Amino acid sequence: MNPVFPDRIRPVWLASYPRSGNTFLRIILQNLFGLATYSVYRTEGANFPDPSADALEQAPFLPRDWRHRLTDAPGAEQVLIKTHDSQEPGGQTIYLVRDGYAVIDSYFNYHKKFSFEQPSLTEVIAGACQFGRWSEHYLSWQPQSRPRTLFVRYELLVNHPHDCVPVLADFLQMKPRTGRLPTFAELKERSPAFFRRGQDRSFIEQWTPAQRCLFNELHGSVMTQLGYSLQAGVESTGAAALELARSASRSHRLYLEQLCNVAIHAAALRELHEELTTVGTARDRLAASEARLSAQLEENQAALSLLHRNGWVKLGAALGLVRPKHRREQNLERQSSGLPGDARSGPEPLPNLR
Repeated sequence: MNPVFPDRIRPVWLASYPRSGNTFLRIILQNLFGLATYSVYRTEGANFPDPSADALEQAPFLPRDWRHRLTDAPGAEQVLIKTHDSQEPGGQTIYLVRDGYAVIDSYFNYHKKFSFEQPSLTEVIAGACQFGRWSEHYLSWQPQSRPRTLFVRYELLVNHPHDCVPVLADFLQMKPRTGRLPTFAELKERSPAFFRRGQDRSFIEQWTPAQRCLFNELHGSVMTQLGYSLQAGVESTGAAALELARSASRSHRLYLEQLCNVAIHAAALRELHEELTTVGTARDRLAASEARLSAQLEENQAALSLLHRNGWVKLGAALGLVRPKHRREQNLERQSSGLPGDARSGPEPLPNLR
């Protein structure tokens, strides 16, 4: 059940590049602090698959207008919100960072399992994917100098989660409660495609020398700033550049296909609009004709009522020259039964002509 969402909220951003431990942080906040956490990618009415939500006991939806409820007012309720986007203005932040090699390799494999978008490893290294380059994401948030920001390393969070609890408690000004955290093996058993390797770095052997060189070129300075070691590159980035050129061509082709699809849908919508306009016009004309006929019918009924009260008409009815409607219906019934028209009722009474 979705908890009642407050009218005014003070956000605490749970920010990271994808695959940096954000889901595990949310499990800690859920199990040891009793806090429900939200995600900017899980809103009411948007029924997109969210593999990270399956790892949580509670993954409530943000209301559609949640951004209109953000405030820095002291009395507003504190709400924790996950994001992989670039820097959000204002609000407290818990920023998670992970070794760039591991992040990029994990994010590449995540795309293969869960995402409609299927970039190559080289494209993910270059940032040709949904959330851009890993190092640019870090630089946009500047977590080690950003005000009201707690900087947390993935390696500490995963290897020593209980050491992070008092740090989180101090930052959030909350007391933790008694609870249990699942082990990585338990998480992997629950969702093996989502929780894959943990700390294993053997994947780097599957990278080509050109991919390592490209990584060092694009992310080396941030890796050094964060104290992570770089893999030596022995080739130029020429092969990676060729792959990226092919990727750009493929992306442009997909872009043109999408433009064509948009044009087709736009034309269909215009045609539908024209049809609805035509139907609406015909419906309006039909309604006007119906009103006009109804008015004419009322006029005819009024004239007929006056005519029935006329003495000459009454005399004609008495002589059988004009029969009231109900007498005509009675005669039709008698004829259908095989009796003469006036056999059952006797002579008709003379009308009162005065």
